[in-house]
Amino acid sequence: MMADEPEIAGLTQAPVAPTPVPVVEPAAPAAEEPTPPAPAAPSHDVRNRLLATIVVILVLYTCAIAEAIIVPVLVAILFGLMLAPPVRLLERWGIPRVIGSLAAVLLTLAVAFVVLAALASPARQWMQRMPRALDRIEQTLRDVRRPFQVASEATRELGKLADMGETSTVRVIDASPGLLAQALNAAPSVLAGIIVTILLTFLFLLHGDALLRKFVTLAPHLRAKRELVEATRHAQTELSMYVITITLINAGLGLATAGTLWLLHVPDPLLWGGIAAVLNYAPFIGPTLTAIALTVVGFGQFNTPALALAPPAAFLGLHLLEGQLLTPHLVGRRLALDPVVVFLALIALGWMWGVAGLLLAVPLLTCAKIIAERVENGHVLATLLSH
Repeated sequence: MMADEPEIAGLTQAPVAPTPVPVVEPAAPAAEEPTPPAPAAPSHDVRNRLLATIVVILVLYTCAIAEAIIVPVLVAILFGLMLAPPVRLLERWGIPRVIGSLAAVLLTLAVAFVVLAALASPARQWMQRMPRALDRIEQTLRDVRRPFQVASEATRELGKLADMGETSTVRVIDASPGLLAQALNAAPSVLAGIIVTILLTFLFLLHGDALLRKFVTLAPHLRAKRELVEATRHAQTELSMYVITITLINAGLGLATAGTLWLLHVPDPLLWGGIAAVLNYAPFIGPTLTAIALTVVGFGQFNTPALALAPPAAFLGLHLLEGQLLTPHLVGRRLALDPVVVFLALIALGWMWGVAGLLLAVPLLTCAKIIAERVENGHVLATLLSH
């Protein structure tokens, strides 16, 4: 029994090989037909652009129908920004702010009244001579068309051959109101706009700093508050210097135009010099209107087309020197605006607000550029407006 124990022990200790378990591989899925891709939903960028376009159209339409309210407010804001540095300077000298604001407004009104009073009498005299000028322009155009009279006669004969029926005379009566009636109808609204502009300018000068402090409290953090204050102060100073510089340049152009017209023996040279100075605030369109007006003046004064075209030619030469040499040197390239943007602004604001829009386009763009250069995330607008 003892001899068999090792064998039993050996049998007991022998390892038993595990039985292999067959691995069952999963069956391959059946081939499915490809599902057509779902149509892509419009991106958020496209939707945002469409919404922005709709908002811009609505804003432009609102500005067009609210001209009687928006134009006086914008003019008052521009005058408030322009006159704020002198009022602040007077306040530093110990003059109360209410007196300084009132003095700035009264001085501006006095200058405007003196200019209008000086130009009113020559304007009335020229209105009396305008029919003669228009008759001479018509005579000159008739002389230009004279070489084409043969072709016109042949066309008229063909028209007579084609007209086989009886002709009847139709009398047309112009029932539209005259210029005087239109001026009288528009006088109340214009007077109301002037009064509102004067009052708002005085209020902006008197309470401008308090209004600015209210806007500063709405800024989200300290850096935004500081940038808002710096941008507003800088815009006031630069816009004031810009408007004063442009006004001096336009006044110089008006005086040069008046002197040239005086040398050409054109009557009322100061009137046309003043018109040239005022219309020069509207680039492109203003000088064009001045040249057209001087063409009418030339034909009303001179008998030959060469002499009649001398006044507009002289003005265009002076305007070329001013626009290419004087203004870039005094104003600087930093405040230069993109010509395409300026032209589009003239078209849009002129369509909405007429002459007031033409005169406000460049100051508004300049103010927007100055502020955009000083605020956060305004570099896109500043780049778009820069030349």
